[in-house]
Amino acid sequence: MRTMETSLGTTAVVIAGHGPCVLLLPGTNFCAATLLEVADALLPDHRVIIADLPGQPGLSAPQRPGPGRLAAYGRWVGEVVGQVSAGPAVVVGHSLGAAVALATRPGPQISGLVLASPAGLSRARLTPALLGVTLPWLAAATTDRSQALLRYMSGQTRGMAGADHRLAEWMTLVARHSRTSLAPPPVPKPIVRRWAGTPVVVATGAEDRFYPPARIGRPARALLGTDVVAVPGLGHLGPHEDPTLLPALLDRLRA
Repeated sequence: MRTMETSLGTTAVVIAGHGPCVLLLPGTNFCAATLLEVADALLPDHRVIIADLPGQPGLSAPQRPGPGRLAAYGRWVGEVVGQVSAGPAVVVGHSLGAAVALATRPGPQISGLVLASPAGLSRARLTPALLGVTLPWLAAATTDRSQALLRYMSGQTRGMAGADHRLAEWMTLVARHSRTSLAPPPVPKPIVRRWAGTPVVVATGAEDRFYPPARIGRPARALLGTDVVAVPGLGHLGPHEDPTLLPALLDRLRA
């Protein structure tokens, strides 16, 4: 692990491997420590960089950007890539991380985007069932309540039916010691359209309850000129549910 100074304060990154550079941007409440198994699936064929988002649980600066948060995150991505990558990088964003990727300015430093269960293309689908598992977790987090939330976020056929115990412990710590952020709003359409000339893969779990294929399919086609890959059996935590997902999406990007 190393740290660097950015416009959003100290940023912690984990770097491993050799080969084409991949920058992983975690989703809400996740960080590099929760993505190690996901990163392992990309080794040894890639140089993997995982950056903790400032203002999210992890080892980067604790302060969240103020007004214009996504724009600030977008500038931050450019700074991170410039400091850790000697050549073009593929930016892989999950959930909030995908919205941050979309808010970044295209340029020669970034050769493509992989957006998994992406925020940023539409508003999240929120349901009474979500409140039923979220409010008890926020009020008095326990491992069981964290597992219930993770099960809701996962696919029901191939997903984390038992809810990985380590992620449940992490989510319990998050609820007890930090203030969770809300799902980000859609990235402004003119900002998203800047990526239309860059290779982009958009994928979501067929059972994603926040960003199902039908919800993000239209903006993906209209703004990015690409169809959504609907992955059977997976939910919102697709990269955690099936670590082979991201290597497959990177192969699709380069096909």
